[in-house]
Amino acid sequence: MSYMRIPGLAMNLSIRPSGNLRGELAVPPNKSHSFRALIMAGLADGVSHIHHPMTSSDWLRATEALEMFGANVTPEAGDSWLVKGTAGHLQPPEDVLDCGNSGIIFRFFTALAATCAGYTVLSGDHSLRHIRPMGPLLEALNQLGCFAVSTKGDGHAPVVVRGPIRGGQAALDGADSQPISALLIACALAEAPSELTVINPGEKTWVGVTLDWLARCGVEISNDQFAKYRIRGRQQWGGLETTIPRDWSAAMYPIAAALITEGSEVFLPGLDFNDSQGDRLVVNVLRDMGADIEIRDDGVLARSSKLTGRVIDCNDFIDQFMMLAVVGCFAKGETVLTNAEICRHKECNRITEMHRALTTMGADVQQRQDGLIVHQSHLKGAVLDSRADHRLVMTLAVAALGAAGDTVINDIACIKKTFPHFVEQMTRIGAAMFTDR
Repeated sequence: MSYMRIPGLAMNLSIRPSGNLRGELAVPPNKSHSFRALIMAGLADGVSHIHHPMTSSDWLRATEALEMFGANVTPEAGDSWLVKGTAGHLQPPEDVLDCGNSGIIFRFFTALAATCAGYTVLSGDHSLRHIRPMGPLLEALNQLGCFAVSTKGDGHAPVVVRGPIRGGQAALDGADSQPISALLIACALAEAPSELTVINPGEKTWVGVTLDWLARCGVEISNDQFAKYRIRGRQQWGGLETTIPRDWSAAMYPIAAALITEGSEVFLPGLDFNDSQGDRLVVNVLRDMGADIEIRDDGVLARSSKLTGRVIDCNDFIDQFMMLAVVGCFAKGETVLTNAEICRHKECNRITEMHRALTTMGADVQQRQDGLIVHQSHLKGAVLDSRADHRLVMTLAVAALGAAGDTVINDIACIKKTFPHFVEQMTRIGAAMFTDR
């Protein structure tokens, strides 16, 4: 296949319309579980072993950050990592902590910095310095006895934090789950008990993943419908040994690809429907739309399907907002995606960028403040931009499989963040995808 090379960009992806996707595809371990396991191990009193984490660029950056706070993280044989914890006693880093493109590193380590009796400076790329808000987290940390400011005064990176966190009462907006999760962990190390009041609690399933990890480590927290938490201070836990589960977020790309292409049947081994990951709930939504998805003890089987649009509240699986918009293009009637305004504050403004990309591909789609209205459409190939967003790249690649004509997505290196072997794995099941190097 010939493809259009976009000058000056590191790597581009070309996709030809494909059907008859067949075979078995291995999805990577889950990044969010990996990260929470790493944090809890770094705070533990003792040695932990984490097996098969998602060792992406974010993982490596997070291990470096944790070591800057005093933990010791080393790889072991067999895709395992050993972590010597700090027993909850972190030290202020000697240098600025560069969080790169990772909102989870930025939010979680900002809260962890509040447990140190010293100053920590955290910054990151353009999205952290201009798109992803930190105001609610910084304000809550100040309410809990810390010093926490945005150096530009705009609620974005860079930020400066000084602890120690004392505890007490704090209230913050909960539309974004990461500040809530970060505070729950940090407050367990506070000098006194804490009470967090969450206004407009959202992305509850992601907070649920954090609560799951805290419970595994024996941390005592009371949760009143995700709106109020009480956390005992000065808590400690021992080392842990854990194997990271497969990633339901990554699994949704090949699942959706199978649903929207003719003659396809794809099996994804190792997925656990009982896991706490919220994105697994998308399976039920897709089934309600008519998807032929079979949950087995050893994995998930997805087949080509006739789909019908519906109204979908996306907040419990916000990372699948863009993928559901693509599915809506192949579903009879109208698909309405709601309660997704937080998508405007991810790696890019995912509502606007998804509207732009689908419109470029010929879709009938309208943008709303909290989502999209998508009508069944005949997509056509187009030249598209990654916007440095890993999920946007993979979503548009799936859309391109069901479009008429070739598609080029430029600058796709960002997919290494969560699914580094995405192109290789999709090609393995028959998708016509090609990189330019």
